[in-house]
Amino acid sequence: MRKIDGYGKGWLNMNRRNSCKISAASGTDSAQCNFSTRRSVNMNMNRRNFLQNTAIGLTGLFAVSSKAGSNAAGIRLITRGDDLGCARSLNRAMKECYEKGILKNCSVLAATPYIEEAARMLAKAKGLCFGLHCDLTSEWDNVRWKPVASPEKVPSLTGKDGTLHQTNEAVWANAKADEALIELQAQLDRARRLGFDIKYADLHMGTVQRVPGLAEKFGPWCRSQGIIDTRGVGRPIPNLPSPWNVPGRKREGDYVEQLITALKSAPDGEYLIVSHPGYDDAETRKLGHDGYPGDSVAHNLNWERLAYTDSRVVRFIKEKGVQPIRYDETEAAREQIRQFSQANQKI
Repeated sequence: MRKIDGYGKGWLNMNRRNSCKISAASGTDSAQCNFSTRRSVNMNMNRRNFLQNTAIGLTGLFAVSSKAGSNAAGIRLITRGDDLGCARSLNRAMKECYEKGILKNCSVLAATPYIEEAARMLAKAKGLCFGLHCDLTSEWDNVRWKPVASPEKVPSLTGKDGTLHQTNEAVWANAKADEALIELQAQLDRARRLGFDIKYADLHMGTVQRVPGLAEKFGPWCRSQGIIDTRGVGRPIPNLPSPWNVPGRKREGDYVEQLITALKSAPDGEYLIVSHPGYDDAETRKLGHDGYPGDSVAHNLNWERLAYTDSRVVRFIKEKGVQPIRYDETEAAREQIRQFSQANQKI
C-alpha cells in the first residue's frame, strides 16, 4: 500500500507541474488543447498503472492472509507437567519433556521425597515456568510424605502416621483452612529455597476447592505472594479421552494419536493440557492405590510423557503452528501480573 500511496502522490505532483507550465504559457487554444491531451494521456496511463499496482498489492495481501489462516496458529496450548519430585522416574521424564518435547510449565510437589533431586536437575532450566502444585494429600499406598510445616502447626492435615491424608474425603472432613494456608506457605517457601522461581499455583487433586473456607482465601493468598492463581486459566481440549471412567483407570488406545486428533478438531483458542510424565518402570509401578493400581499408573504416566515428546506430536505442533505457552504468557495471567505491579506501586 505504501507503493500505491507514493505513486498517487507522484501522479498528483506531476499534473500540478504540467498545470503550472501551461499557466505560464501564452494561454492560446493550442496550448490548452495540448495540455488537455497530455493530461488525458497521463491520467489514462496512471489509471492503468494504479490499477495494476493495486491488483499486485491486493494479491500479496490475500496471499499473506491465506498463509496465516492455514497454519492453525489460532491454538495456544498451555502444556503442564504435574508432580515433580514424587518419584525419580517423574523427575527424569519431566527433564526429557522440557529438553526434547513441548513442555512449558512444571508443577512442583514440594513435600515429596525427591524434590531436592528435582531442583538439582531442573530449577535453573531457562524457559520453563515453575508453579507450586498445592498439595494437601499423600495419595499413594506405598509412597507417603509428611507436611512441610511443623506437625504441631497443622494437626488437621495429617493422619495417625503423621503423613498427609491419603484421600480428598479425609482432607475435606478434617482440614482447617488456616492450617492449610500455613502448609501451602511452607511448601512455597521450601520450593523457593531450593531455587525454583515459582510463577503460579495450581491444585493437586483439586483438594483446595473443597476445604471449607479455603477456596475463598486461596486467590488473595496467591496475590500476596505474587504468583498466578491458575484456577480457570485455559480450557480443556475438546474430545480428548480421559481414563477416569475406564475400569482400572488405564488409558486405552494410542494417546498420542488421540491428542493430535483432538487438536485438529479444536476451534481457535487457549487450551490447557495437564500430564504427569513418567516412565513405565519398577518405580512407577509401586505407585497406586485402591481403584488405581500401579500398573495403570505406570502405563498412563508413560503415555503422558509421550504426549509431550513423541515425534508425531512435536512434528504436528511445528507444522500446524500450534503454540505451546507458559502460564505467564496467557492473557488472564498477564492481567493478574499487572495487578501485582499496581499493588507493589501502592506499597
